[in-house]
Amino acid sequence: MRAEDSSPDRVVFDTNVLISAYLWQGPPRKALELARSGRCQLVISNEALREFVRVLAYSKFGLTPREIAPILEDLMSIALFVPVRSRIAAIKADPTDNVFVGLAVDSGARYIVSGDRHLLDLRKYRSIEIITVARFIRRFI
Repeated sequence: MRAEDSSPDRVVFDTNVLISAYLWQGPPRKALELARSGRCQLVISNEALREFVRVLAYSKFGLTPREIAPILEDLMSIALFVPVRSRIAAIKADPTDNVFVGLAVDSGARYIVSGDRHLLDLRKYRSIEIITVARFIRRFI
């Protein structure tokens, strides 16, 4: 929790963490449950949501729009929507990952939780820690 206001730490989950959390059992699901329980505040933006939907619709997952809709409804019920105005260019190798850095900056997030090497290699951006799912779970349990 942030000391200044006693509210839960804000956290950004990248697309792969969210996909894994919703489609399979395992650590990403446990991380999502921490957000659902109020131990942390998951944040989302239009850009991050669009990326999530785009990836969920990949044929390899075999989901129909009718199956995707309740996933989105659930995510929106537990995540705080934050408009992103910052344009961050911290990650050159995969500029699409900057969406999550911008969201973290504009939402005041303490963590970006990711399995993406480009994000994890950054380790920290300003005061935002970029950590794996396993490390995130250890912090909150």
